[in-house]
Amino acid sequence: MIDLNLNHLFIVFQLIILEGLLSFDNALALAALVKKKLKEPEQQKKALLLGIWGAYLFRIGIIFIGVWLMKYEWVKAIAGLYLLYLSCHELFFHKETTHEISTSNNIEKIVIPKSINTSVKHFILVVVQVEIMDIMFSIDSIAVALAISDVKWVLISGALLGVLLMRIAAQFFIKLIEKFPILEKTAFVLVGIAGINVILKIKDLNLGFSYLTIDKPIPENIFLLLMVFILLGSLFFNKTYVKKNHK
Repeated sequence: MIDLNLNHLFIVFQLIILEGLLSFDNALALAALVKKKLKEPEQQKKALLLGIWGAYLFRIGIIFIGVWLMKYEWVKAIAGLYLLYLSCHELFFHKETTHEISTSNNIEKIVIPKSINTSVKHFILVVVQVEIMDIMFSIDSIAVALAISDVKWVLISGALLGVLLMRIAAQFFIKLIEKFPILEKTAFVLVGIAGINVILKIKDLNLGFSYLTIDKPIPENIFLLLMVFILLGSLFFNKTYVKKNHK
């Protein structure tokens, strides 16, 4: 039975927003890949659809495995440190670059029966590329989701709705970030906080020479309020800052 409460709905909404902010440019990269490789609009739509459905199945599997793995203290430590690294790297060391659409030699060498004609073979290769690229782009989002909640239906709902809405509303997220550029950095501030909270959950982590116990996670209600406050605060700051600079 699904345990439905207001906090869970807030978490789903939060996951949708984070998915959009972290992945909107990845959707554009996938679209660019398909447009470059396939000329017919109908084939482009089919390739994206098939690739994304494959990624959906991958995400569901990873979420179930991830919830189980997060019960182990060393997994929590690695996940928390990874999110902190990701946050610091994107906030302080990342250089702005554009997505490069490249084709992996390994993907191109996938064996497809000779009986399949060239056009179908090419289409299958593009679908595989879309799926692999989407899976690669999903790693950060899945790590953040597992840091925020361990309720399976919440994680699956947030991830799947987030990806679906992000695909449909990619242009909306582009316009939103154009209007509020600070959101790009804010997303990784939230990632960092999620990482800290995972580390605060560590209990009896075997270090070999001793055990590390923190076991003081941020209470769920406060954690959600903090995330919402930072998001809304960044929008207000961005709007005020832009106004001042245009006077």
